[in-house]
Amino acid sequence: MAEERPRGSRAGRCLGALSFAVGMALLLVVFGLAAGAFARVPEALAAGPERAGHGVAGLLAAAAARALFLFVMAYASSLLASKGLELYHRARGEGGR
Repeated sequence: MAEERPRGSRAGRCLGALSFAVGMALLLVVFGLAAGAFARVPEALAAGPERAGHGVAGLLAAAAARALFLFVMAYASSLLASKGLELYHRARGEGGR
C-alpha cells in the first residue's frame, strides 16, 4: 500500500518563503553596511585621529562596536532565514526532525 504524505499548508509555505526572503534581504543589507562601515575606517585613520579629536583607541573602539553590532545583525537575519526555510519545508510535509 502506498504511503500518503500530508499535503501541508499553503499559508505556512507562503509564510516560510516570505520569512526566508526577508532574512536573506536583511543579510544583504548587513553585508552592504559592513562594506560601507569598514571602508571608512582607514580614511579616518589617514586623516589623523588627533586632528579629528579622537585617539586611535577611540577609533578602534568604534570599529569594534560596529563589528559587534553587524555580527548580531547578521546572526539574527541568518536565524530568520533559517527558520523561514524550516517552516517552508515543514509546511510542505517534509519535516526533517
